[in-house]
Amino acid sequence: MSIIERLSANPLLLTDLDGTVLYDGSIPKELKKLSVKLKKVGIHFSFATGRSKVPALKYARGLDIDIPIICSGGAIITDTETGTDIYRHEINNEAVNQIIKNLDPAINIAIYCNDEVHVNKRFKWIEDYCQRQKIKLFESNNLSKLNNKIVVLLVGNEEIIETTNKNLKQNHNNLEINKIFSNMCEISSKQGSKRNSAKNLLKLLNLSKEDLFYFGDGSADIDLIKYAKYGFTVKESFASQMIPEAKSIEIPKKLGFINYINSII
Repeated sequence: MSIIERLSANPLLLTDLDGTVLYDGSIPKELKKLSVKLKKVGIHFSFATGRSKVPALKYARGLDIDIPIICSGGAIITDTETGTDIYRHEINNEAVNQIIKNLDPAINIAIYCNDEVHVNKRFKWIEDYCQRQKIKLFESNNLSKLNNKIVVLLVGNEEIIETTNKNLKQNHNNLEINKIFSNMCEISSKQGSKRNSAKNLLKLLNLSKEDLFYFGDGSADIDLIKYAKYGFTVKESFASQMIPEAKSIEIPKKLGFINYINSII
């Protein structure tokens, strides 16, 4: 009997993508091999990513994942075969509109609605991202009128984003707010966090938290790492600094996730 079989009769291996299993945006061949191996032995494997649905589905199909994935930071759970949303948590319009109204004008705003991105003015990062991921980008004079807001992304210089992130967390505890990079802050609904979506995924698969392995490196991963029966950070990551008591895997460049999973299956 393998180590993982002794830990759970029906485990779910759930991982963050960027900074946890990916280091340059591409899928390592070793990860593809591991995904095939996990499917052969009947172990559930999926991911929870901050990436929006369109690019997330590309990764799911590249890894031949056949169970639902969590994307948009937890705001969406989608079926990998059909692309149909199983769970979807939009942001409260009133709260978002208040945030937009009071933002520092130096901050660039991008709002993810359905499979589109809307901005009040184009900026290089979002243009490059949408072109690379083949996501439709629209310019709007009035972002507050948009419906179906899934995620709001704020991009600016590091000092302004740090201050904005702290202020938003203090004044909007009904929203999920995470600084995903030093110059970017992401806002979604509280129900659409990675932790809450992982709970819904467990229900879909008729599993419990006792079956959950989760691996992550960022601020948006911390609550889920704490929730999972077997939660892991990535060495030298933000998450490892915040919860040093959690077990850690090596960085993706050293194939930490892949090597650990291979060692227990």
